[in-house]
Amino acid sequence: AGGFRMSPLATTLKTSLETEARQFHDVVDDHMDVPWQDFLKAWGELREIDILKRDDDGAYFIEKN
Repeated sequence: AGGFRMSPLATTLKTSLETEARQFHDVVDDHMDVPWQDFLKAWGELREIDILKRDDDGAYFIEKN
């Protein structure tokens, strides 16, 4: 897995989702100051490394290693 470098925004999203499960719209709302394309790129980075999980309510979270 080494060698993949996440953008600062993807790292921020990862840390946040390791702390608390969040609905996608809440994650978006927390980052309204970020251009939409940049947000989607960072979200895509998390999807690409396949660490996003969903709870029974559909909220996203990441298990801490």
